[in-house]
Amino acid sequence: MSELRDKRARLWCATLCLCTAAANRASGQEANALSSQSAVEIAIKNNPDLHIALLQETQARYAVTAEEALYDPVFGADVSYNHSRNPSANGANATTVSGSDVAAADVSLSKGFYTGTVLRASLSGQRQVRSALPINSVGGTNAFGPFYLLAGQLALTQPFLRGAGSALGLESLRVARLNRTAAALATQQTGSQILHDVLVDYWELWFATEAVRIDEASRDLAKSQQLQAEEQVKSGTLAKVDALPFATQTAQQDGALDTAVTTVRQRALALSLAIGRAEDTGPELTAIDTPPDVPIDEVDERAITEALAASYQFKQAQANLQISQYQARIAGDALRSRLDFTASVTAQGLGNHEASPALSQFGRLEAVSAQVALAFETPVTSTRRNAEIESALLSTHIAEKQIESLRQQTRHAIELTISQRNAAKRRLEFALLTEKVSHDQAEGVQGKFLAGTVLAIEVQKANNDYQSAQLAVQRARVDLVVSELDLLNYRGKLLDRYADLLKSYQPTAVILQGASDPM
Repeated sequence: MSELRDKRARLWCATLCLCTAAANRASGQEANALSSQSAVEIAIKNNPDLHIALLQETQARYAVTAEEALYDPVFGADVSYNHSRNPSANGANATTVSGSDVAAADVSLSKGFYTGTVLRASLSGQRQVRSALPINSVGGTNAFGPFYLLAGQLALTQPFLRGAGSALGLESLRVARLNRTAAALATQQTGSQILHDVLVDYWELWFATEAVRIDEASRDLAKSQQLQAEEQVKSGTLAKVDALPFATQTAQQDGALDTAVTTVRQRALALSLAIGRAEDTGPELTAIDTPPDVPIDEVDERAITEALAASYQFKQAQANLQISQYQARIAGDALRSRLDFTASVTAQGLGNHEASPALSQFGRLEAVSAQVALAFETPVTSTRRNAEIESALLSTHIAEKQIESLRQQTRHAIELTISQRNAAKRRLEFALLTEKVSHDQAEGVQGKFLAGTVLAIEVQKANNDYQSAQLAVQRARVDLVVSELDLLNYRGKLLDRYADLLKSYQPTAVILQGASDPM
């Protein structure tokens, strides 16, 4: 019995040393070790998808500013000089060349209104000199002028059909504002999804690392048991054939460990991509946090309704529906009949050789004219306009159905996530119990094997059961955290946990209130 206790002591001491060595090797990766908080910080600073969403939100805000300035007054100015010489017939055999020199300046100010009204005021002035130069007759040049012309006009254009009304005039501004809202919601949705993906990748990396640790410890234990069995074969206390399962177990554990190491590499690359460091060539990322305990709260019908109302994706769909509704209101306007009313008043002044008479005549309004007009046109058929209207109405109907479909999908996803989260919590409790029992079972079977009362295959099975139980515990922990992350993402609450961080690194992000401990 003393020899048996010594063998068991040597075996477990060797196992402990091997596990400690594995832990020390893992600690050597601390140069690139990340907490879940630091992973989120790096993602916020580096993830290009989040930056794209923020830029698109800023772009949408500029679009609103541009539409708000759509009806700003427009100033125009034009200065010209024209020198011309034109021949003409004069009598039976004579021709003359007449000419003119005209210098002109015009200024105008126009203002459009959202009702379709356009108001334009203009002021123009000219200086003109005319001359006639005889070609086939004796005589000098005949000059006339200079003449000075001053004219001012106030014109009004008002559409009554096509292009009339505030619904059309404010449409682009309303759509731009809705697009701004949709862009802000898209930014929130992108930010929430990025945080979700980063944290999921982080915890999957943690699990993969734990799997390597468990597989490595199991491989080392199998190797120790193989060495112990070989010693027993040499001493004659164990048949050679009974030692073969330990060699098989070691080989199997080597293969499982190699697969687990490859999985860690893949998970590290996925996390590097998620946080925007896919181009880094340094050491692989490692996860140093452990999954937090997730309290299970009761989620009733009201909570599901609140989750639907808080969903960024659902809000985006509602904003898109409003855009479709606004666009349906003005569909086909460009193909409506046109009936435009125009009115203008013009005052003029003319001076011969001097400019002052033109100014005086213009100021006293001695030469005033007015004009009113109606212009009408209409398409011969309304086929194209009716088709555009029907298409716009169908777009609205499609948007409504998309909202209904999204509502059902979101509700289903939330209920499914709640079920998965609760199942993961129960699975963790069962796995912890199984782990304890399988650990005691593995120790007991090992003792019986050393005493020669059980076969090697039973030791192998007990060790495999314990290894599987350890992996099941860690898998359940990660599944529980991932399910909670899914639920927070659906309910629009994941950003709240990192609100201060988002405001610190991205001042253009949507303002969020408060923050809590990271998941």
